[in-house]
Amino acid sequence: MLLSVRSEGRKLTTLPFVPLAVLATFAVTVGLSAIASQNTPAYLDADPALAAAFDPVEEGFNGVYMGQLGMVVLGVLAVSSEFTNTQVRTSLMAVPGRGRFLVSKALVVALMALVASLAVVPSAFVATQAALGDYGLELGALAEADVLGRLAGAVLYWTLLALLAAGATVIARNAVAPLAVLGALVLALSHVLAEFTDYAELLPDRAGQLMFLEAFEPGIGLSAVQGGLVMAAWVAGVWLLAALLFHRRDA
Repeated sequence: MLLSVRSEGRKLTTLPFVPLAVLATFAVTVGLSAIASQNTPAYLDADPALAAAFDPVEEGFNGVYMGQLGMVVLGVLAVSSEFTNTQVRTSLMAVPGRGRFLVSKALVVALMALVASLAVVPSAFVATQAALGDYGLELGALAEADVLGRLAGAVLYWTLLALLAAGATVIARNAVAPLAVLGALVLALSHVLAEFTDYAELLPDRAGQLMFLEAFEPGIGLSAVQGGLVMAAWVAGVWLLAALLFHRRDA
């Protein structure tokens, strides 16, 4: 198994669009985090009531929302290349057993998404706090348990999102469908559905965001742990379906 994981890891890092997707996610997320918050101090100075209710921790995770599409792209690109020019047949010759191949692919995607998230999420959070000036958290406050816990939740959210996208790509066997569906879901669709039903909180992105954001109002009252479990269940379900279809289909 370790050899197959290493093989998949080397293959993934040689795909030109994958490192570019990671670098672009870092630059866009951190940059937009700082830009989006640079005018906030002026608004807060002009409205004392708004300043009194302002939460710099919640504000710090705006970048996670803005950059989450990068994890969808990462998960899709990491898998879709296998279904271009029947590359998957060559991969299955190198890695005996379809189950081992899928597990190796999932582990590599999770590891790359985790590394990218560990770099991007804290950087975006710090960039936001710096842009907030006096309204931002002091450096020492970044090490508080609540902040660290929510940062860890955001990192886990991004990692699970990349895995969800990768599993969906195994099912679709192309990049277009999962990019369109998951991109629409995380950027707009789940928020639109939340306007009509509280049960939109059970969608993977809405549930996962509870690991680092305050509970949605209105909503069904999931906790951070419950939200994480719901998202993990979505990921497990997608990969189970992907494995079943992958074993039944011709390579």
